[in-house]
Order: sequence, then structure tokens, then C-alpha cells
Amino acid sequence: MSDEDEYSNIVPFPGSANKLSKEGLEELKNGDKEKAVFLFSEALVHDNDHEEAAYGLLLAYAETGRLKQGSEWAEKMMEKATGSYFEVLQVYVSLLAQLGAYEKVVHTLEAVQAEERFPARMAEQLFELLELSRNMANAEVEKTPNDENTEFRESNHDIDWKNELKRHRESENKLAVLSEMRQQHPEEVTPVIEEMLSDEECKPLLKTLLLFLLKDWNIEKNVWIEKIDRKGEFLPTSLSAIEESMTYIKVSQLLENSLAHEDPVLFKNALHLLKEILLFYYPFPPSVQMEPLAAVIHAEALNQSGLEVNVLFLCSHYEILEKNFCETREEYDKLKTKLSEL
Repeated sequence: MSDEDEYSNIVPFPGSANKLSKEGLEELKNGDKEKAVFLFSEALVHDNDHEEAAYGLLLAYAETGRLKQGSEWAEKMMEKATGSYFEVLQVYVSLLAQLGAYEKVVHTLEAVQAEERFPARMAEQLFELLELSRNMANAEVEKTPNDENTEFRESNHDIDWKNELKRHRESENKLAVLSEMRQQHPEEVTPVIEEMLSDEECKPLLKTLLLFLLKDWNIEKNVWIEKIDRKGEFLPTSLSAIEESMTYIKVSQLLENSLAHEDPVLFKNALHLLKEILLFYYPFPPSVQMEPLAAVIHAEALNQSGLEVNVLFLCSHYEILEKNFCETREEYDKLKTKLSEL
């Protein structure tokens, strides 16, 4: 029985949709996602044009893993122009990507892009998803039946993991190899990982992900890491999470004091940029002062959102010299294109 059939005998009462929608949002926040689906659906029976309930139901479908149902509901919302178009679009293409409908993601985003610009606060995420979907769609077209049977179906003992990671250029393919490595017995893969952690040709971010594998496996053996002109020996089991590092705690606090109340979305984007930098250097801390780093991240978050960057204001706000800001910005600009390279 569909949601519509189940609730078709409910008699609408004024204000019921608002009340049910608010209850649905509370349940969604509290983690009872199935109850949220029920409440949003019931709210829409009382008022089938209730925008908050419609969007809430979309989020609830996504949270409960009802990907197909959610994508179909998003299509209905966009057809009826229910709610914020780009908010719905963002959830819609994310659901399509999870369903593996990469060509549809590409077609949808390219069509939207041809008509109007993506909102600044969503642009980076939507462009990244568009590029990823293009790559995945092309990979599916190029894949042959023989490729499917041979890439990971051979004996795991015969796989040269280092060569597998090196021969793939696209990040998503490298991530697929890492996922496969995670499923192996640690003793079979650890020697290769140790070798790559000191390999100059191995990208810094890839070394971070390889180190995370050792950490996840609770490897109680010191490993030697050479990364960005730094060297050191680390015990994977003793490594702290990114969010527990002194740099993250201090810089995130500076950003929170500046942005959390004024612009929560910008604050979230700034934290994403901070994690990106720390992942690149991990397990070493970046060799910059905290305040200039916070100011540069703040500036980059503004820039990516299409907002004006006032360097003098940022220097005053974070109590740093303009010279320090410019030096840190220069270092960041050199690294920016490398931060996501695998």
C-alpha cells in the first residue's frame, strides 16, 4: 500500500500539516527516520503543497536508504516547483549518484548549468559531483566484460597492489583499489603499504589513506613515513583522529568564533577546507601558524562561495600581520591543486 493510499481516509484539519511537519523534523533530528517518513507523509495528506513536509520527506527517504523512492519524489518536487529548487536538486543528484545513474546526473546538471549558474554555496559540491559522474559514466562505457572478470577476480595473492594504485589515474579507481585492499588480510598488504609510505612518487593524500588502513587494522608496529620533506616513525594504533589534533582544535575554534553564528554554511565549508589541508599533511602538522591559517581558510571559503574577500578586515579580525596572511596564502595556493590528488 502506498503512502497516499494509507492516509487517504484522513480528514484534513487546519494547522495539522504544520504540526506534523515539525514533529517529523524533530524525529529526523532524533534519528527515528521511519517515524519521520510517516509524519511527513501524513502532513502531506493534510496539505499536499506543504513545502517543508515535502522537503522533509525527501530527506527522510534519503536517510532511510530509499534511494529510488527519494529520486522519484525529488522529480515530482522539481516538476511542481515545490520548495527551493537547488536544495531539492542537490539531494536529487546525490541520490542518483548512489543509485549509479551517473549519466542521468551528468545530463541533469549540464542541463541546469546551461540555463543558470549554480548558487555559489553549492557550486563546488555540484561541480565535483558532475566531474565524478562524467568519469564514472565514461568508465562504464569503456569497461568490457573481460575487464569485469579479471581486474579483481584473480587470486588476491597475485595482485601487485602498488602497481594497481600506480596504473590508475582517476581518483575513484584508486579508491576502488584501496577498498579492495581493505578486504585483504592485513599481513598480506601491510608490507606493500610500508613500502609506499616511504615512496617519493606516492602522493601525500594517498599515503594518508594507506596509513588509515594500518590504523583501522590496529597495526602495532612502527612504520616509517616520508612526506612533504618530512620524515618520521609512527605507531598506527597510537595515531589520533584529524579532529583530535591540536591544529584542528585551535583553528576550528578560531573559525567557529568568527563564522558559526554569522554564517553556519560558510563555517561548515571552512571546516571542510581545514580537514582537506590536515589530511594532506597527516600525520605531520602543517608548518604554519594557527591564526594566519584560519584567516586564509576563511578567505578561501568566502572566495569559493562567491563572496568578497577583505584581506585587511581578516588580518585585523584574526590579529595577524598582512605579511603573514600573504605568505600563508601563497603556500596554500601552491598546495591547493594537490590537496585532492591521489
